[in-house]
Amino acid sequence: MKIELGQDDYLLSKNQTQSIYCDFDVVVNAHMLIMGKTGMGKTTFLRRAIQQMRRFSPAPRIHIMDVHGDIDIHGASSVRFSESTEYGLNPFVVSADRHFGGVRKRTQDFIATINGARPIGSRQEAVMRHLITDLYSANGFFADNYKSWVLEDGYARKHPKRYPSMDDACRFAFGKLKQLIIGSDTKSGRALEELNKVTTKLYRISKQHAATGAKADGELTEKAMDLRTDALRFYKDYIENLETGKELEDFIKYESKEVLKSVVERFDNLKASGIFKNQSPPFDPSNPVWHYDITALREDEKRMFVEFRLQELFSAAMEKGPVRREQEGLLRDIMIIDEAHLFFRDDQNNIINTIAKEGRKFGLGLVCASQSPTHFSEDFFSNVATKVVLGVDQMYWDNLVRKMKIEAKLMQYIRPFHVIGVQMSNKGDTRSKFTMVRVPKEQ
Repeated sequence: MKIELGQDDYLLSKNQTQSIYCDFDVVVNAHMLIMGKTGMGKTTFLRRAIQQMRRFSPAPRIHIMDVHGDIDIHGASSVRFSESTEYGLNPFVVSADRHFGGVRKRTQDFIATINGARPIGSRQEAVMRHLITDLYSANGFFADNYKSWVLEDGYARKHPKRYPSMDDACRFAFGKLKQLIIGSDTKSGRALEELNKVTTKLYRISKQHAATGAKADGELTEKAMDLRTDALRFYKDYIENLETGKELEDFIKYESKEVLKSVVERFDNLKASGIFKNQSPPFDPSNPVWHYDITALREDEKRMFVEFRLQELFSAAMEKGPVRREQEGLLRDIMIIDEAHLFFRDDQNNIINTIAKEGRKFGLGLVCASQSPTHFSEDFFSNVATKVVLGVDQMYWDNLVRKMKIEAKLMQYIRPFHVIGVQMSNKGDTRSKFTMVRVPKEQ
């Protein structure tokens, strides 16, 4: 499994020829970083690399995340994602892997990803976590029972279950909000709210009594006694009017109507984004190249789409298990991401950083292209095996020289569409050589 990048430019100047390959059986991982400002040939390089990757045997699945609609690969299975298309991603599919999957991890991944696009407050995050956990429970997926994470088990065959969707999340969240609002008009709901108010006042009075140097106050004591009587009455009313048995639990988790309403609105906005749909995209399973046309999505929507899809691919790879030693170098999935600066975040939850560090052992390759070395996270830059420089702005040369540990004079030999700089970390090598490569004329 290797890609021909071109000819060694130095040897060509000596009338000698030597092809330069990115050999995925030799490099430490299948990750590739491509740098080049606008007009330097990133799209052309990606197209040529993909055409060679699709001929690998066994063929990996190549996923192209196309943010501009210009990485058109002849014969690829292409699907366009927008607000008006009926297919998208389901963010609530649970990995059944006992160690890497589960309800809690999927819930945390969901919240971390939408936080990366547009942060939510700590109270909203807590309510959203409760909502998603309760949604999973309502559909037969329980955080503390890994056996329930399997879609088809003995119980499920008699009582079919499915993964919840974004539509389900919207309905479920709205139902909780309606229950909280309407519930305050029921006897049980009113009693519970009054009990909460009375208990708060009673606690405040007891603190006043306990204050250092406070004198006995007959009026205050009498008021406390009245409040205790009210509390007992309201508690009795609450108990006698229970319907589901979960009123108190829901009251504690979803106590603020305002916070719950803001979470309901967030779910509705996510549903309207064009990313999350009940119908899976109709990619051709026999085609090795899947082209995701996400040009119609807003920038924050593109970010969420790519992160959620990468998480799905990473979870699926972990479920298959690590690549066996005798299969070392096998690639299951290669992900191509143009304009990678849109998707990088320097935090531990960013899926690109996770794949960069752990993807190799699960047969994953990640190819990211952007305009400057500053666009890539430190984790990705330090873990990627192959770095390709097509031509970056001179203001970034010092940064690139420092990161790649190369001589500054080498940068002046790079000529877009003619000579590129390539650095590869091969297994067993202690130093990564920076090579000038003459690209084929057809590029």
